[in-house]
Amino acid sequence: MDPLAVTLEHHHFTYGWLNPAMGLAFAAAGSYLGLSASRYARAAATRGSRLRWTLMASLAIGGIGIWMMHFIAMIGFTVTGADIAYDPALTALSFGLAVLAVGTGLSVSGGRRAGWPRLLLGGLLCGAGVVGMHYTGMAAVATGGRVVYDPVLVAASAAVAVVASTVALRFTAVVDRRGSMALAAAVMSVAVVGMHYTGMAAVEVEGPSRGDIAGISPLILLLPILLLALIAIVGMVFGVLASPNLDGSDRNDRPSATVRLADAAGQ
Repeated sequence: MDPLAVTLEHHHFTYGWLNPAMGLAFAAAGSYLGLSASRYARAAATRGSRLRWTLMASLAIGGIGIWMMHFIAMIGFTVTGADIAYDPALTALSFGLAVLAVGTGLSVSGGRRAGWPRLLLGGLLCGAGVVGMHYTGMAAVATGGRVVYDPVLVAASAAVAVVASTVALRFTAVVDRRGSMALAAAVMSVAVVGMHYTGMAAVEVEGPSRGDIAGISPLILLLPILLLALIAIVGMVFGVLASPNLDGSDRNDRPSATVRLADAAGQ
């Protein structure tokens, strides 16, 4: 540590509980939609239909449930006496990593019949991707000072990410009923929020603060990102509502006749 450096005061809850509450809402919505899409992926009769639903699940859980929660929570991160700016390229990269992490985890872990080794490997890969997303997103933030991390809390956040990812992947493979999905989505969203704030607890900002930071104000990014996220959520909701009801289907991952007809119509 530079002997001339000082620790700058920073806050994670600048706007009170607004950001955590909004982040939790996005995490819950993304988790529920992702679990819904995973049900249809398991019931799909064709590879193409299964791939479309899996991509939707990756976008819902990774893009809305994980990344949007991270971004909304980060709006509450401020440094006293310093401006905050975001690097748009790294911010976009962190989004891509979140979606890719979930997609990789879903692909590797397999479905209901896959064994625990595949599930654990999928959870490890997905968790590593989520950690990469979080710290890439942090690298996108220019604070006017130097961000340093407590390695113990970084390791703790990585452990939470891997465990949460493994549990989430298991949920996507076995949860069938809407009531169960709501409970699973609640567990997943709390885990996502816990991982984020565990990682943020590791943060310290060292000064002296610089005034020449480059990037875009997070408040400028907030409106277009919120609009895109809401459009994506509405689109997914209508996609799920327009799809056949699976609540009466069997538990053996065999598609119902209605799902087979829907898959055939989509070809």
